[in-house]
Amino acid sequence: LLNAGALPNQDPINCLQIALRMGNYELMNLLLRHGANVNYFCRVNTTHFPSALQYALKDEVMLRMLMNYGYDVHRCFDCPRGNSSHSQYVTDGWTSTVIKDTMFCEVITLSWLKHLSGKVVRVMLDYVDHVNICWKLEAVLKEQKLWPDINWILTNPRSLKHLCRLKIRECMGRLRLRCPVFMTFLPLPNCLKDYILYKEYDLYGQQNFTGTY
Repeated sequence: LLNAGALPNQDPINCLQIALRMGNYELMNLLLRHGANVNYFCRVNTTHFPSALQYALKDEVMLRMLMNYGYDVHRCFDCPRGNSSHSQYVTDGWTSTVIKDTMFCEVITLSWLKHLSGKVVRVMLDYVDHVNICWKLEAVLKEQKLWPDINWILTNPRSLKHLCRLKIRECMGRLRLRCPVFMTFLPLPNCLKDYILYKEYDLYGQQNFTGTY
């Protein structure tokens, strides 16, 4: 169906969301290569960050796949509260005020998820330039083993090589990045193409499934 031109973003229930909930790497990769929108927003239980992330928090293979295909990581660090205090009642229930535009910091700091915060944020930092983390997220990250590494990245300039990769990916756009034909005609050495596509972090392509947390 996809090869015949089926559109993966037209169904009321997002196809990629179903693949993510199933944990089906092959189906996820197939949909993403055929233009599935990695930055879709679910109409139920909406979040400030694209909805796909909530299904990949415990699985680095899935998480890296989303990031490699152009997931909008910056939205996860876009907390309007910044260094001010966060309400402790934001996630204590299922009321409409809770599920409306929930921030990433509110989700990843939940008692049953905060042990994953260090690993998830460390992966995210491979796909952004300089970001600021809010007070609530920082407090939880300081309790994690990866905090020294995360703190070093946050407080030091990123390498020019890394910044160039991000800029090239931005100029190319998400659809060109996932298109094998376009990459074939791009006048760059193969090693540089692999770098632009984050091949070193393509755990699915490497059949490296030990990255599951």
